[in-house]
Amino acid sequence: MKKVLFSMLLAGSISAVFAQKKDKPVKYDNSELQKYLVLKNYVQAKDYIDKVLQNPKEQDNKEALTYKAFIYSQLAYDSATKANYPDGISIADNVLKQLQQSTDTAQFNKLMRQNQGINAVSAVYADAFNKGKEEFAKSQWDSAYVNFRESSHWSGYILQNGFSTNPDRNAIDTFPVLYTGFSAQNAAGFDAESGSFKNPAMADSAMSIYTALADRGIAIPDMAAMYQFMIQYYQTKKDNANTDKYLAIAKQHYPDKNDLWEQLETNAMTAGGDVQSIIDNYKQKDAAGDMSEDQYAQIANSLANAEKKVTDSALFIQVNNTAIDAYEKAFAKNPQGLYAYNAGVLNYSMFLKLDDEYYASRGEGAALKAKRASIEKQQAPYADSSAYWFEKAYSILSAKTNREKIETISGNNAVKSLESIYGWKAGKAQGHDAAAFDKYDALSKKYGNLEGSLK
Repeated sequence: MKKVLFSMLLAGSISAVFAQKKDKPVKYDNSELQKYLVLKNYVQAKDYIDKVLQNPKEQDNKEALTYKAFIYSQLAYDSATKANYPDGISIADNVLKQLQQSTDTAQFNKLMRQNQGINAVSAVYADAFNKGKEEFAKSQWDSAYVNFRESSHWSGYILQNGFSTNPDRNAIDTFPVLYTGFSAQNAAGFDAESGSFKNPAMADSAMSIYTALADRGIAIPDMAAMYQFMIQYYQTKKDNANTDKYLAIAKQHYPDKNDLWEQLETNAMTAGGDVQSIIDNYKQKDAAGDMSEDQYAQIANSLANAEKKVTDSALFIQVNNTAIDAYEKAFAKNPQGLYAYNAGVLNYSMFLKLDDEYYASRGEGAALKAKRASIEKQQAPYADSSAYWFEKAYSILSAKTNREKIETISGNNAVKSLESIYGWKAGKAQGHDAAAFDKYDALSKKYGNLEGSLK
C-alpha cells in the first residue's frame, strides 16, 4: 500500500511539473517566429505569436503586434486557411489601429516597413474596398460607406507615408475616396421635391469628402455626379457663393453635361417659390450675359405660371413684364413660334386687364374721362407689342409643315387675338383718323378670315 501511495504522489508531482512548464510565459523571439514565416506556415506562426502576446510582459510588444496583424491577414487570404479564420482581417485591422493610435508616426512607419506590417495594411485596404464594392452594387449604402471609408483610411496612409510609387505625399487615392463619398451621398437621400436631405449628417460627410477631391482639381468621368451633388447641397444651404463656385468648376471639367449644369442653375433661380426672388435671381443672371435659350424659357414659364397666383397689382406687372422679357430673349436665342406666341399672350393679358379697368370707369364727369384716357394710353403699347409678337408667331407657325398640336392651336389663337387687337385699334381711330381706321380695319378683317386656317 505504501508503494502504491508513493507512486501516486510521484505521478502527481510529475503532472504538476509539466503543467508548470506548459503555462510558462513565452518570450518573443523573432528568430523563432521567422522559422514559421519563411515556410509560410501561418497557422503555427499564429499559435506562436498568440502565446507570446498572452505573456503580460509582451502584450505591448509592438513588433510582435505588427507580426500578429500580418499573420492574421495572411490566414484570412490563404485559400487553405481562410475558412477557419473569417475574422482574420478584422483582427488585423484592430491591431493596426491600436498600433497607429499608440505609436508616433515615425515608429509606426518603421514597424510597417521592417516587420511586414505594410502587407497587413494592404490586405486590410483591399478587403474593405472589395466589400464596399459588393455592398454598393447591392445598394447597401451605409455598410458600403463604412467599408469604403476604411479602405480610404489605409490608402491614405500608404500614400502619405511613402509606401506608394507616387512621389506626392499629399495625393489622394481617388476611387476609394470617391466611392466613400458616393455611398454617403446615396445614404443621405436627396429629396428633389422638398429640396432637402433625409439624412443631413451623411450629406455633410459626402461634402467633406467631395470638397477634398474638388479642391485638388481632380476630375474623372465618374465625378460629374459628385459636382451635381455639391451644387444641390449648397443650393439647399442657400449658399450662392459656393453654388456658383462649383457650378463654374463643373462646367469647366464637364462641358458635355452642360444641359445638367444649366438645369441646376435654373433650379437655383426658381428655388423657394418666392416670385420676387425669382425675378431678382433672373435679373442678376441675365445681367451677367451667360443665360441659355432653355434657361430664359424656363424662367419665363415659371413666372407666367406664378403670375396667376399674384394678387398685388404692382408685383403682377413686374412678374408679367419680366416673363415677357425672358420669352423675348429666348426667342432672340432661337426664334421659335411658341416663344413669340407666349410673349404675345402675356402682353395681351395686360391689355385685357387694362381694358377691364377702362370699362369699369365708364360714366360722365371729367375725372372718369381722364382716368379712361390714362388707361387707354397704357393699353396702346401692350396692344402694339402683343400684335407684333402674335404676327411673328403666326408667320413662323403657319410656315411649319410638321406642326405639333399645341403649335396649331397657338397659331389659330394668335390670329383670333390679332383680329380683336386690330379691331380695337380701328375703333379708336374711327371718326378722327380715316387712314388709321382703314389700315386697322383691313388688318382685323384679314386675321378674322384666317381664323381656324391652321389644321
